[in-house]
Amino acid sequence: MISLTMALALAAEQNSKQPDINSLLSGTFSNEEQVYFEKDAGRNSPPWISLKITKSDKGWKLQEVDAYSQHLGEVKSVSLVKSNMRDTITVGDCSRFFARSESDWKYSPIQNRKACRQKFQITEISAEGLKLRLSDGTETILKRGRDVECWAAIPKTIKKEDGSTDWLFKRNLNLHDQGGRVTIGGGDSGAEEVTLRMRAVHWPPPSTNRPSMVLYIHKDDPNSAASYSWADIDASRVGINLRWMQASCTIKGAERPSEVTNTNFRG
Repeated sequence: MISLTMALALAAEQNSKQPDINSLLSGTFSNEEQVYFEKDAGRNSPPWISLKITKSDKGWKLQEVDAYSQHLGEVKSVSLVKSNMRDTITVGDCSRFFARSESDWKYSPIQNRKACRQKFQITEISAEGLKLRLSDGTETILKRGRDVECWAAIPKTIKKEDGSTDWLFKRNLNLHDQGGRVTIGGGDSGAEEVTLRMRAVHWPPPSTNRPSMVLYIHKDDPNSAASYSWADIDASRVGINLRWMQASCTIKGAERPSEVTNTNFRG
């Protein structure tokens, strides 16, 4: 017979191994990589989806966003009710039972026989991201995005009085590394519009390419980059200098204290 002290110790040990739902569920998630590689292989790809989930007073708020992190559609509330046997996660008006392990939450199709009439349902939550079951029964994988902050400089159309290039410089440009985008220029800025896009690329087997952090530069075509640069997947920064534009992006959480932004631009 297990003593009360031992039972409490075992319960405490089990709780210490449980994942932190606050950190696992909060963030920006996108299936950019799955969509890209499915299309690249000539297969039918799932629809592109990106979700932003933020902590609220009563749980979380979930909303679809575009690649620029602009909100799409309605906000859905997310709540969690824990129990010893199983946990219940409710998204909007859809409640599903989840089994909790030491690393993730997974829902059981056997326990969740009643379908919810929603565009998608979350079926797994882990450090890597989310899995969704779409309304047609297929699944898609949304990877967790890391926040990225960039500065960029592009030349203005009209030069300075002395004939030198007049640069449009912007800092604190925020995006993420799962296909996140941010734009500089356009409008009344005096410079053409340029878009930066970031991807943490992990090539699927049988490719032997090493994982890379890739910075893409788009001008006229949102689907085809005008140029790009890359670095090791664990790099803290990725920069690019195309003469007609320059940019440097820092992956949040990987910054080095010695990094200094250079704003002395040369064409």
